Amino acid sequence: MRVVLPILVVIICLFSELHAQKNPVIESFASPLKPPFSFSGDFGELRANHFHSGLDFRTQGQTGLPVFAAKEGYISRIGVSPYGYGNALYMNHPDGTTSVYGHLERFHPKLQEYVKEKQYDRESFQVNITLSPDEFHFKKGEIIAWSGNSGSSGGPHLHFEIRNTESERVFNPIFYNLGIKDNSIPKIISVYVYPLSANSNVGQDRSKKRYETVPVPGGCRLKNNLPIELYGKIGFGIQAEDDFNGTGLKCGIYSATLFCDGKQVFGFKMDNFSFDDSRYANSQADYEEYIKSHRWIHRLYRQPGNYLDIYDPAEKNGILNLDDGKVHEFEIVVCDAFKNKTSLKFKTTNKKSPLPIKYQSFSKQFLFDQSNVFENDKIRVDIPKGALYDDLGFVWKSSSKPVGCYSELQQVHSKLVPLHKPYSLAIMCDGLPEKLRDKALIVAIDPTTRQKSAIGGEYSEEWVTVKTSAFGSFAIAVDKTPPQITPQSIKGKKTLTNPSKVQFKITDDLSGIKTYRGEIDGKWALFEYDAKSKLLSYTFDKNRMAFGKSHLLRLVVTDNKENETEYKAIIYK
Repeated sequence: MRVVLPILVVIICLFSELHAQKNPVIESFASPLKPPFSFSGDFGELRANHFHSGLDFRTQGQTGLPVFAAKEGYISRIGVSPYGYGNALYMNHPDGTTSVYGHLERFHPKLQEYVKEKQYDRESFQVNITLSPDEFHFKKGEIIAWSGNSGSSGGPHLHFEIRNTESERVFNPIFYNLGIKDNSIPKIISVYVYPLSANSNVGQDRSKKRYETVPVPGGCRLKNNLPIELYGKIGFGIQAEDDFNGTGLKCGIYSATLFCDGKQVFGFKMDNFSFDDSRYANSQADYEEYIKSHRWIHRLYRQPGNYLDIYDPAEKNGILNLDDGKVHEFEIVVCDAFKNKTSLKFKTTNKKSPLPIKYQSFSKQFLFDQSNVFENDKIRVDIPKGALYDDLGFVWKSSSKPVGCYSELQQVHSKLVPLHKPYSLAIMCDGLPEKLRDKALIVAIDPTTRQKSAIGGEYSEEWVTVKTSAFGSFAIAVDKTPPQITPQSIKGKKTLTNPSKVQFKITDDLSGIKTYRGEIDGKWALFEYDAKSKLLSYTFDKNRMAFGKSHLLRLVVTDNKENETEYKAIIYK
């Protein structure tokens, strides 16, 4: 008994910890913005290479709305970046949660000045600052910042998250009583049926099929209202959307459940997830359909290499063997986080008429649960274990050298197949001059437009090697062209056309901007970079430069192949 009791206590503690990770504590938070609310994105939405990790509050197309602390706490981290969340605040709370506020225009004045000092100390616009609990404390409802459009934002809005402070697992903010209401039901727009084996078919066709729906009281039905004829190993998918309280703004769904003959065979809920697992969105989605049609389709079955933990129950993978010649009744139930739901019911029939197995040619069979290598005298592809979501008949082809390139064009499978991890890609050079070796890189080439986009890479012993997370068509190119600096507020390298700031547009033709450095009279100056618009801006600061005199302005921009451009001007301010 003395041994059993401590073990029992440990088991209970472990269970409690896991339970806390899976289920957010329902705790009242204030909204970070004043109502009325509307949203351009909700928690768990499918996005390219990730799930959306919070709520996107619309700000009526403007910046500068007050952003309030959602709960009492202290600022634990401040981020400033031309990418991602842009200007962002992270606030730790006593209950073990962290609220996150992204794409901000500016911070509270005392935070803004603190950040500026750190930027000058580090001589860097981009900073990631960690703070202690006793530095900046705010009460619930106090202004901490103003909304903006910084970072990789596609338009003015506030990105808001709630995380577990210790694990950084993100929780659905809807469950934290932000004052948001929603009485509208989700919509199921269409159903997809996927043959998943060599002899499976839908209506005697091996291709996936899409079936549109029409609304009916309490849900929807298939537009043709006929049973779907299929055979073999089958999976389903749905195109579905939701909005908040009938605003008409399309958002993602919270949950979906698939029933076959009254029994649940698959289900998922977007309560919370780990950032480490966010890229599994490429498997939860029909990635190919997104690339081809820009439709987000939720799979209602689980690929074998998908280890995401949003599925309930976990053992139901949604893959069905429908080869018994019987009629089956299916129901798909889609819910939002406010328990509004919609339902689609349909029937399937199957006849014992499998199609002959069609053998497809491929270069090598890749298995999802192990590492895979393909190599010859032109190319090396090294895919780590855990990069594939399913077994793959890997295809490689080589064709003639593209114009301006230093290798043949290498088709590395298909860009329609997603990867969970980066793989190593190496291509053999063909005719690369020795003087250009340090300028060589791998580029992806669009098969239709022939447009090149930089992937990167380094030269070594006749090969150029890079880590990349996508398949496609690749070749070796060189970047020997320096970046371009275009003044936006200076004429003739001396006359200011804007009395408050100087701006430059900086561009690069291939490898991309790596670094920039701006100076006023030989001292580092805070040039803020907006990567979306490619603008560099310096606001004149009387605390860091003397007004009423001429100044030497110098800007140096370097690309990822160390090509450099310098701009100098004598300005009076």
